[in-house]
Amino acid sequence: MSTSPKNRMRVLVVGAGYAGATAAVRLAGRSRGRVEVTVVNPRPTFVNRLRLHHLAVGRRVPAPDLAELLGRGVTFVEGYVTDLDPDAGRARISGPDGMREVSFDRVVLATGSTTEPVPVPGGDHVHAVGDLESAHRLRAAFAALPEGADAAVVGGGLTGLETVGELAETRPDVRVRLVTAGEVAAWFTPRAADYVRRTLAGLNVETLGDTHVLAVEPDRLLLADGAELPSALTVWCGGFAAPPLARESGIAVDAQGAVITDATLRSLSHPTVLAVGDSGHTPGPGGDRYSMSCQFAFPSAMHAANLLRAEALDLEPRPGRSAFNLSFTARCVSLGGHNAVLQKTDHDDVATGRAWTGRTARLVKAIQVRGVVTNIAVERRIPGVIGWPHADPATRPAAQPLPG
Repeated sequence: MSTSPKNRMRVLVVGAGYAGATAAVRLAGRSRGRVEVTVVNPRPTFVNRLRLHHLAVGRRVPAPDLAELLGRGVTFVEGYVTDLDPDAGRARISGPDGMREVSFDRVVLATGSTTEPVPVPGGDHVHAVGDLESAHRLRAAFAALPEGADAAVVGGGLTGLETVGELAETRPDVRVRLVTAGEVAAWFTPRAADYVRRTLAGLNVETLGDTHVLAVEPDRLLLADGAELPSALTVWCGGFAAPPLARESGIAVDAQGAVITDATLRSLSHPTVLAVGDSGHTPGPGGDRYSMSCQFAFPSAMHAANLLRAEALDLEPRPGRSAFNLSFTARCVSLGGHNAVLQKTDHDDVATGRAWTGRTARLVKAIQVRGVVTNIAVERRIPGVIGWPHADPATRPAAQPLPG
């Protein structure tokens, strides 16, 4: 499918999180009126995913109005895309006002991700913190725990660390444990890992590394070594999976449901589809996919907007700029409201070198969790102003020609 240079390109953006909102405002603001941008999102307010663990423990988290955040240059539609036909360029949307159909020339999938299904028996007994609805359910269950109850967070990744720290700090009257199949804080460099473990111990979090959960019951975890661990509230912080929309639409996806793309963020099976943020499986400099994070979401969204702008305006891509190029620089992880670690990384998002703690890390984390909305607003007011760190061009995947 192609668009005539004399016509406006119709771009449908599915999802209005970090990636979707950023792609929409950047494209609408830079396309000189040659692109019609429509955004579909299930709710009318913005979800700051970096703060879902705050919401889960009862902290107030602002939820800006999406129509206002996106601005007048973007058409906002509240609802769910129930049927997406990338070949015909049509999407059916179910919203508060019923069903409607939207036609498009290009679609940007920015549906994000949720926690993967629990891979052991008893998954219906666990809570999660990977999406807004799960965070609300966890909030009610956590608040209802009696004094002296046991709670467990399963999964020692960055989400698990932030969640367990928040739970323990908020309710010191609850016995909180972190259960992880690997070494506790294994992702960090040794000095930073030691700080993480000491900080969790200071919050009275019992950490169990190299521990495998075989099943979850309403009041306990059954472990691979035969032991039982009491838990009246279990929070599962395993891996992430993309929503089923892409798979159900016949688009090529990986095992987690993320759209398999080339280095330009275009779907390998449907070149009119671009996938950004957690929705896309895009080859990174090391050959594996880019890490799922806001550090990938924002740059991938801006790159997709740049590509669609060039296509709509019939501009020749700048040499070497068609392939997406991102270098990770650092990760900042909170451990409750008063501790954090800022860990330097290499361009593949592997922890390396120095780590900062104390006031510096806390300040960076505060800027990160509160600055995402500001970044979208700035991009709307001054489209194209925000950039991102690039890796050495020699390590970047080459852009592949589109089919046909």
